[in-house]
Amino acid sequence: MILIDTSVLVDYARGRDAKLAALVPLLPLALCGVVRAELLAGARDPRHRANLLALLNAFPSLPTTDSIWDTVGDNLNALRAGGVTIPFADTVIATVAIVNDIELWTRDAHFTLVQGVLPDFKLFTEPP
Repeated sequence: MILIDTSVLVDYARGRDAKLAALVPLLPLALCGVVRAELLAGARDPRHRANLLALLNAFPSLPTTDSIWDTVGDNLNALRAGGVTIPFADTVIATVAIVNDIELWTRDAHFTLVQGVLPDFKLFTEPP
């Protein structure tokens, strides 16, 4: 399984990336609640929201259990100590990937900085 990030879902939802259109249906993808919330935050109107919900509901969702929040705090602390600052939501997403021992598929470059501090964090390499 691969955790899909908001950056990839946004590009996929826009429908202008032929590579994504071909890859997404073929891969074992899942999302988490933070990704779901971030995508829905961009809804322009009720119809767009309904389309986003249909897209989101096509993927299994990984839970964000109570125990993950302690790990998020630990990871935020480690990132700060390592001189890496990323958005809180992205730390949650990275932590969900780590806890589930899966790769994250993202197009946000700052996630590569996370790998230097959190060695268990794995990124999916998007095929060319």
